[in-house]
Amino acid sequence: MQGEIDKTAIGAVLMDEYNLKILAATALKPMSVREIAYRFDIPLASAYRKIKELESFGLIKVEETRLTKDGKRYKLYRSQVENFEVSYHRDTLKIKLHIKWKEPEVIEKSILTS
Repeated sequence: MQGEIDKTAIGAVLMDEYNLKILAATALKPMSVREIAYRFDIPLASAYRKIKELESFGLIKVEETRLTKDGKRYKLYRSQVENFEVSYHRDTLKIKLHIKWKEPEVIEKSILTS
């Protein structure tokens, strides 16, 4: 991951339906943005935005760059998330995030404070 995680945003990123689908699919095999967009029936621009968001948190990374038959480059992305656990107690949301090759990171956020 790149530096400190934005603790106010990581919960929303991990709870986004499409982000979860992208992380799950790319954990099984590396995929291009076009494959992701097609598989989950989302606009290509939205798929690129989701990938950029996941990449900025270190949750996904480029595993390989390939060339098309006409010489254009495209990237294959792979999830870096081993697993994460979400728990809630009183007013605190707790996320324990396991990223490949890193120590687990615990993120706690009070629901009642902004």
